[in-house]
Amino acid sequence: MSSLIANLALLLGGVGVAALLYRQSQTLTERSLHYMFALGALSLALAALGRLTLTGGGQDPQTLRLMLDNLAYYAGLPMIASVAIAHGWQRQWSRAAWGRWLLGLFALFELVRRSDMGALYAQTLALLTCLALLAGVIKGQAGLNRLCALSGIALLAAGLLLFGPAPLTGGLQQDALYRFALTGFVVLCGYSFSRSTQASA
Repeated sequence: MSSLIANLALLLGGVGVAALLYRQSQTLTERSLHYMFALGALSLALAALGRLTLTGGGQDPQTLRLMLDNLAYYAGLPMIASVAIAHGWQRQWSRAAWGRWLLGLFALFELVRRSDMGALYAQTLALLTCLALLAGVIKGQAGLNRLCALSGIALLAAGLLLFGPAPLTGGLQQDALYRFALTGFVVLCGYSFSRSTQASA
């Protein structure tokens, strides 16, 4: 039951943040950042949707669930962290550059998967994602927006490093807590990001 509620919350939170950022009026220079954050939020929502709908025990549903989870973990979260860095240092990447970065994340995941270093890569990526988010928020946000985003990052760090698919401490993996943490992160950081880009526009 707790897993169902957690996935519902993540689905609604991810879709809500993506819709907020996609529809928000913004300058042309900020638009790519909004779209990339929205894309990352949607990847989290899709992973939750997969958990809610692909409930069969066959090989195909399990494979699709795993693909959606991997999309969120290995591409969606790093993309959001990249947005935080780009916003913090006022770097405007073209859509083509964002696309190449996304393809690079896919290629790196496949390379690591084939080399049987998946667990180490997952833990390293989780840590780097949290550090990148922290650096981007401290550099690019202030006041209540920064506090809101830092709270979201703290939730993400707890979710990834303690309860996620590859926790740093063994035995604490808990899917419901992990997805509740993702929900808090995407809502708090998405709201903070939308407010901070409005203020700087």
